[in-house]
Amino acid sequence: MSTSGPQWLLDAARAGVFHLTADPHQFAAEAAALGLRVYRVEIGHAHGKHDFLARVSRAMHFPDWFGGNWDAFADCLKDLSWTGADGPARGWVVILEKSKHYCDGHRRDFEEAVGALADAAAFWRGEGRPLWTLISGPDGWKSGWPPMPAA
Repeated sequence: MSTSGPQWLLDAARAGVFHLTADPHQFAAEAAALGLRVYRVEIGHAHGKHDFLARVSRAMHFPDWFGGNWDAFADCLKDLSWTGADGPARGWVVILEKSKHYCDGHRRDFEEAVGALADAAAFWRGEGRPLWTLISGPDGWKSGWPPMPAA
């Protein structure tokens, strides 16, 4: 396993929900090189809660027991044992790509989803493993979440 890339991504105490200002492709590659599992989810054209949850479920390969609702979403994020088919991850990165359109059209659902991701990050922080959620959108767009922490 390579250990090149920004080592601070392995620090669970720093993980959480942030606005990604870097290139998502490059960031994903650097995170993967550190042994983090990276899930890129294009949500820009999601049409509401169920479509959003279906996109995340497909991208992250949620288990069959996923119920397609916010409670099941939160449960999947706090039990990531199903992600370890090829060995345990050092942590996880979820990149919500093209977020502006979904956020603008479905703000309440977006906030519900990001809240569940923030709660899961806090849970995994307590376990000593980082779960990063990165909100990506067009240059200049402000998601309302803090930018990625500096190294």
